[in-house]
Amino acid sequence: MREDLAKREVLARCEALKAASFWCPEPKLRPRAWLDNFAPSDQQFAGRLLEKFNFYGAGLTDALMIAAFNSISDGLPKGPAAPKREALIKSLDSAVFTPVRGEQPNPTDSGYLLCRKARQLLRVPESHVAETASALEHAKKGGTVVFLDDFIGSGDQFLHTWREDLVGSGDSFKTIQNDSNFTAIYITLVSTDFGLVNINREAPTVAVCPTHVIENKSTVFEVLGKDADTLAKLDEFLTKYSSRLLPSDPWMAKNVDWLKYGYKRRGLLLGFEHSIPDATLPIFWAPGTNSWEPLIERN
Repeated sequence: MREDLAKREVLARCEALKAASFWCPEPKLRPRAWLDNFAPSDQQFAGRLLEKFNFYGAGLTDALMIAAFNSISDGLPKGPAAPKREALIKSLDSAVFTPVRGEQPNPTDSGYLLCRKARQLLRVPESHVAETASALEHAKKGGTVVFLDDFIGSGDQFLHTWREDLVGSGDSFKTIQNDSNFTAIYITLVSTDFGLVNINREAPTVAVCPTHVIENKSTVFEVLGKDADTLAKLDEFLTKYSSRLLPSDPWMAKNVDWLKYGYKRRGLLLGFEHSIPDATLPIFWAPGTNSWEPLIERN
C-alpha cells in the first residue's frame, strides 16, 4: 500500500474510535501529530504500531474496575495459597481499601484514583478507605485489606508495598500476615502474565484479581509478527526514534533497551486516560527533541 494511503487509513480508524468515544479527542490523544514525528518512509510502520495501541478511556476504566471487583467471587483461582471463593466473599465484610504505593510514593499514584472510584462505583464507604498506616493496623487485627491499582507490569510496585516497612513501624503486610493471617486481595485492571507470576511466587497468599492478563502475544514482540526479520525491523525502528526521546525517568536514562521497549523491556501497547504505564513503548508517551509530539502524555 502507498505510504500516504496507509497513513490516511490508520488516521481514519483513529477518528472512528474518537467518534465512538473510545478514544479521547484532541489534544489528549494526537495520532496525526504523532505520525508526523516519523519520516514518510517510516510512517507506515509507525501506523502499524498505532493500530495495535490499546486505549482505555474513563468509561472503559470504570467498567474494568467493576469487573475486577466482581471477579473476587467468580470462583477462579486467585493465587497459589489464596483463600477460596466463599472465604473471600465473607472477608469483604471486614475489608478496608488502600492504594498500592509506588516505590517513591506520590499523591498522584494511580492507586489513589482507584480508591476514589471504589467509593463512586462500588459504593465503598469513606470510612473503609484507608491510608497505608491504617491498613497495616487493620491487618494486625485480622481484618481484610483490599489493595487497589490500575496496572501490574513487573509486580515490583505491589511487592514493595507488600514487603517493605512503609511507615517506620517495623511491620510490613508480609510480616503481619505471618502473624495474623489476614486476607489480602489485590484488585487491578490489567496485569501482565510476567507480573502476575512474580506476585504469585513472592506473595502466594494474596488473591490477585485482574480484569485482563496480557500475554506475550499481545506485546510488541508478537503483534506485528515474531519472525526474525520483523523483530529486526522493529528494533531498528525503535533504535532510530528512541534516540530523539528525552527520558525523564532515571531508569530510561540508564538503560537504552528499556528506553526502546519500556520498563523491564515489557514492550506494551497500552494506555489509560488517566495514565500510561511505563512498561508501554516510550515512543508513545515520552517527550522528545525537535518538536517531538507524544501520542499521549504520561501524567
